[in-house]
Amino acid sequence: MTIRATWAFNGQTQTILGNWHRLWCLLFGPLYYLFKGMFLWALLSLITANGLWVGFPLFNRAIVLRHFHKKGWVQE
Repeated sequence: MTIRATWAFNGQTQTILGNWHRLWCLLFGPLYYLFKGMFLWALLSLITANGLWVGFPLFNRAIVLRHFHKKGWVQE
């Protein structure tokens, strides 16, 4: 299930999570978070070897949604 969000500031709409987000997080780890603009999570993923390999992909949905919510994005 694809999750889209709208930025309240200017109404821009963006897909923040695709159907395969856990797989991309598992395969690419820190690069996935860098692509999303989540630099602290990318560093943490790199240091902990991708969240002890399985941790970050399992909780990826909550991590990404919370990050975008704090930035002002509203889930549709």
